[in-house]
Amino acid sequence: MTSTQLDLRSGGATLGYMRTTIAFLLLLFAAALPSRAAVVLLKDGGRLEGSIVSSTTKEVVIQTAAGSRRIEAERVQSIEYDSGTKLPPQADAAPAWAPDSAKDAKNLFSLGLGLAGPLSDVNFGVIGGGSASNGDIGPLIGMRYLRAFSSRVAAGFDLDYFHRGATDSPGLLPMADASVRGDNLLFMGIARWFILDTKSVRPYLLGGVGMSRSSTRIDASPIPGFAWTDTNTDEVRRLVDDTAWAFASTARLGVDFDWEFAGPSVFGLEAGWTGISNRRYAATRSGRDLGLDSVSGPLNVFMLAARWSWRW
Repeated sequence: MTSTQLDLRSGGATLGYMRTTIAFLLLLFAAALPSRAAVVLLKDGGRLEGSIVSSTTKEVVIQTAAGSRRIEAERVQSIEYDSGTKLPPQADAAPAWAPDSAKDAKNLFSLGLGLAGPLSDVNFGVIGGGSASNGDIGPLIGMRYLRAFSSRVAAGFDLDYFHRGATDSPGLLPMADASVRGDNLLFMGIARWFILDTKSVRPYLLGGVGMSRSSTRIDASPIPGFAWTDTNTDEVRRLVDDTAWAFASTARLGVDFDWEFAGPSVFGLEAGWTGISNRRYAATRSGRDLGLDSVSGPLNVFMLAARWSWRW
């Protein structure tokens, strides 16, 4: 064997060794690369299979067999990687979104404080009298629970109490000063829909139906120079004092101010209408002595309230 043959064999061995080394390094490099193949599960029940191209706080990009797809992060339920671990869509190990806004909270409890003003009248026409407002503006307090079904739709219940202040109604009964007052307790199932799906200022419509426990009280006394004919006195007499259950409905417009610095709290303003179906409120003995059997009490109310809400 000549020296030339020895050199050729030595060079071939060296080349083979280099090829083996390069292949081994490539395998190690490929094994070191993170696998991005995954299944993206959507909140609406859909799923996409492929390789994750990118993941940010706004969107997830996945390469599927049908092509590249961009998905809004809020539509993603979870991402299941090859390892089988379910993770939310993420970028640099940070969650794509967190439940720190009204959009993401599922439950909301709120307290309301405001005013309610009756828009309806009571009428004493059956005994020759006139009409008067069914109470005056009074305080309103309430509590509410809502469960979100999407970023814009929620449903729950509302419990409100408002007092109708006493009116000054000289024309309700001839030759007498009268006052009308009452109380209402409302319990309604409600649904709320955000008109704009924005972050910090979120206007909404709210509607509901339910029941109202309503009371009406009407007092009267003769004007100066007159007296009750049966006793020739001028004391205040209660002519109507009764409570009844009635069907109620409401329609309201409001706005939530979802400021980041407030954390889980949301401040809001709300205004609207509540209607209570017609019920008759029975007269007292003094009212019946005047010929009054009962008084009709349909009630329409304008409501204005500030609301403080806490979400979780």
